[in-house]
Amino acid sequence: MKRGQNVLFSFYGTMDAMQWKIKTPTIQGDKKVSIHPIIDQLLSQRGISDDMMESFLVPNYDKDLHDPFLFRDMERTVARIHEAILKKETIGIFGDHDADGVSSAVLLAEGLEALGASVTVYIPDKITEGHGINIEAIDQFVTEDVRVMISVDCGTSSYDAVHYATQKDIDVIITDHHHAPETLPQAYAIINPKIKNETYPFTELSGTSVAFKVLQALYMRHAPDQQAQLKWFLDVVCVGTIADCVPLIGENRTLVSYGLMVLNKTRRVGYKEICAVGQFCKNAEGIRAETVAFHLAPRINAAGRMVHAKHAYDLLRETDVAKARDKAIFIEELNEKRKHITDKITRRVEKIVEQEQYGRSFIIVAGDDYPVGIIGIVAGRIAEKYRKPTGIFTRFDTESRGSFRSANGVHVVDALHACEKHIMKFGGHEKAAGATVRHEDFDLFSQKIDEHVANILEEVPEPYISADMEISLNDVTLELIDLITALEPFGEGNAEPVFVIRSVVVADVRVVGSTGAHVKMVCADPHDARLRIDAIGFFMKEKFQNIIQNDHVDIIARIQKNEWNGRVSVQLQMLDILKIDQKI
Repeated sequence: MKRGQNVLFSFYGTMDAMQWKIKTPTIQGDKKVSIHPIIDQLLSQRGISDDMMESFLVPNYDKDLHDPFLFRDMERTVARIHEAILKKETIGIFGDHDADGVSSAVLLAEGLEALGASVTVYIPDKITEGHGINIEAIDQFVTEDVRVMISVDCGTSSYDAVHYATQKDIDVIITDHHHAPETLPQAYAIINPKIKNETYPFTELSGTSVAFKVLQALYMRHAPDQQAQLKWFLDVVCVGTIADCVPLIGENRTLVSYGLMVLNKTRRVGYKEICAVGQFCKNAEGIRAETVAFHLAPRINAAGRMVHAKHAYDLLRETDVAKARDKAIFIEELNEKRKHITDKITRRVEKIVEQEQYGRSFIIVAGDDYPVGIIGIVAGRIAEKYRKPTGIFTRFDTESRGSFRSANGVHVVDALHACEKHIMKFGGHEKAAGATVRHEDFDLFSQKIDEHVANILEEVPEPYISADMEISLNDVTLELIDLITALEPFGEGNAEPVFVIRSVVVADVRVVGSTGAHVKMVCADPHDARLRIDAIGFFMKEKFQNIIQNDHVDIIARIQKNEWNGRVSVQLQMLDILKIDQKI
């Protein structure tokens, strides 16, 4: 276990099954404010005290957002942007190729144009240009007579490119949220909550949220009568924030909560057409955080991963419904191709891990034909499956470019920093990062990062599933689901609750789905056969090979509503199952 870790768990499992990691109850004594015993425990585990409960459960846009001028460079930033607007100077926005970067560029471009700014936007190509400000973009801005360049979701590590831009008489304003190196670029201003000695109190903003804080400050100072209009941008802030997997706590929770409200009545035809073409917003609950995370954001990301992120940017800015539909169809096709390629590469990487790397603390795999656009997704899948931080690399002629995803609480940028003498360049944040490594340094880099994580964790961790607590089958009610819903939006830093339910009787079990990969089960209480709850296990057919009717099992699951033909019922979404050597 990681040194200094103060979250306690109990373990449960068998040698042939993934371990279950159940959090130890944290409430000691009586609570002053109680909602429901299970909800009280969930809030406590998330660090929500009684005095924090109201702001967590009922976020308030007017009260919960910090003053944007708490950023130490915000006054300077706002003054220079306003000067550019008054002088009719062209403002160049340098974006990024993921959903957070695209959302940031859309947000800032529209927000500045609404104030009368002349704006041009440059979105880099993920495959050929990589991450960070580049010389080609600056040269393009020079031809467009750009006098002020604003980076979004990147730039804090672009020391050379920023220096080049200043030589071209361009004032560079960096807005970013990624890891900040010791030596910062000599920019006109930097708005990044991660830089050393920054005075802004919340460090976990997304790139889109940082761009929003710039607009918030600009409107406060120079267009106070239009501040209310900023709320209509919260749909974009919401998508960018959820897509980048920053913790949905503090200011992020407020922005996403209000953003989901706006997204469900969005004026943006691009979002409407993505939902219509993808056919994933049909239920009465509308768009939730998980809808954004698993459906909307991946489609926006697919453009940059497969072709060019400019396609996603153009779709989000499109105002003509017919054109937006055509663009959404194109992105849907890209997303389908992306899924197919990702599945194929993931299977190949899994075989390598099983054969060569299962004992490592930090999984590192490289391939000549791994598409750069999808290695981040593959890294995320491998990290989730094996519960180990993972880096997946694409080999080029003289170097390899990799994407990293975290697991087991490992801060991937810190891990890369510990091995930086073997790396050409790197950047990112705690949960996700990217790096470029020369071929001659690759083996030593792989060894050193594995040793670094092994020393932190003290032992190679085994894969596990984490659960919040144990409950009984009769705890699972529609009332409890409604109370759990009040904890949304769920995401990084506020995961959807997972429960262990012991000694469930298998009243019925069958495979379902077109390929027979899923399992439906009816769970019965061993003490009350009338208490029965449906359960679904996606891709769990193999786990049910030795489970038959009347077996007793322990399950680990989320609890959800199931709506079918106008009937609302409780359903368990199983994540794992363990058979007990006991029959009725």
